[in-house]
Amino acid sequence: MKTVAYYLMLACTAGVLAGCGGGESGPTNYPVSGKVTVDGEPLAEGDIIFRDAEGKATSGAGKIEEGAFSFETVAGKKAVVITATREIPGKTVAGGAPGEPAVPAVEQYLPAEYNEKTTLEAEVSESGPNEFTFELKTKAE
Repeated sequence: MKTVAYYLMLACTAGVLAGCGGGESGPTNYPVSGKVTVDGEPLAEGDIIFRDAEGKATSGAGKIEEGAFSFETVAGKKAVVITATREIPGKTVAGGAPGEPAVPAVEQYLPAEYNEKTTLEAEVSESGPNEFTFELKTKAE
């Protein structure tokens, strides 16, 4: 249940942050794009957030699909958060309201060093090209 609550909070935060910035009077956003692999294979799907390393500027967020991402964010040093979830076979979580059916339980399967305790960084430049590659590992070598 704790995992589901964490992802619900993360999804809400990413949704709010993705809508921030831009506009004519707000900060200037710059395109960022790139690739994410896990153990040498493209990450099928997930979410990526570029958080301001100093916590002063807005964050940018996007979806990862077939190992690729593309979105806009403000320039500066970023802490990068990458999440990916999968269903836990045979486990369910109770529905939100009485009478709602249970839904499959999910788990974050990427190590915490890529999300909750991220060690990933990126520098978004006003001059670009702002293309990044993140090679994640889940298996010990």
